[in-house]
Amino acid sequence: MAKGEKSEGSSGPGKSPEGKAQGRKPGKVTEYRKVEMAFSAPEATEVFVAGDFNFWDPLATPMKRHKEGTWKAKLRLRPGRYEYKFLVDGQWVNYVRGVERVPNPFGTENMVLWVD
Repeated sequence: MAKGEKSEGSSGPGKSPEGKAQGRKPGKVTEYRKVEMAFSAPEATEVFVAGDFNFWDPLATPMKRHKEGTWKAKLRLRPGRYEYKFLVDGQWVNYVRGVERVPNPFGTENMVLWVD
């Protein structure tokens, strides 16, 4: 059984008498998770996050400035692995301490986000 699916045996809304979800393929998780991205850049005037989740569009996901220069963006993502980078005042950030990174085809690195 996929994570997030209920194992109730009774029928309910959207379920067949056997208790299986209707309109879904067995084992396929389609639920989105709420994810908050955060990045500290006290001197920045604008910060964006781009990655697999927004087709690497550098302007698609602006981040909002919060206290003490922390920038945040809320995303809704399906479970899985995503590569991403922050764009700070027009410059790509290739490294954030403590975050998994992988090489990319451009000779730099992308950060990795895992969504359960």
